[in-house]
Amino acid sequence: MKRILLIVFFALTACAPAAEAVTPQLVKAYVTSAASSRLPDLYNCSAPSAVISLSDAQSADITLRLGPPDQLSSPAYQIGTEDVFVIVQSQNGINSLTADQVHAVFFGQVTDWKDIGGLDAPIQVWTYAQGEDIQQVFERYGMANQQVTSLARLAVSAQDMLNSVANDPNAIGFLPASWVKGNVKNIYKVASVPVLVITRSEPQGVLRELIACLQK
Repeated sequence: MKRILLIVFFALTACAPAAEAVTPQLVKAYVTSAASSRLPDLYNCSAPSAVISLSDAQSADITLRLGPPDQLSSPAYQIGTEDVFVIVQSQNGINSLTADQVHAVFFGQVTDWKDIGGLDAPIQVWTYAQGEDIQQVFERYGMANQQVTSLARLAVSAQDMLNSVANDPNAIGFLPASWVKGNVKNIYKVASVPVLVITRSEPQGVLRELIACLQK
């Protein structure tokens, strides 16, 4: 009797319809270096309905960045906030600067630390390329929409900025709060800005679910 029941069970199992496999949707994402601390959240929210593929800004389905671009014509959704700080090496004797001092240093009007209460040493300014999200934030809130001195050295990423300032006691730069670690300290808060997800068009389906998850 038991053998007959087993045969019936296996026969029914074999006839049962197979569970429909879910094929994840490929989502191309461009994430700026300043917003890269959000990558773990992006990957966590994508599973199991989407596969994230990092791409360039032109072909991306979604873009994660700090603050809005100068011209925004696509849908944008806030998923958090990020503070942006002016930073120096931890051994630098300067512990705080005023807004006017920050502007003067990055504009190139003040070029020696002794003129703002530090040691007699030349100030080495670090900045990012024009068009980078954090560069736009800094120029908008820290420079009154003026550009940083042309004598500034160029950091190619937030990691590069962190390394460059951490290794030079005379350097000054700026980073998102999530990147201020190790041998650097913040000496001035530039702004608190939204972390945005920008899409090409009104998000539907998987993209809509992904953004909703990131907003939580």
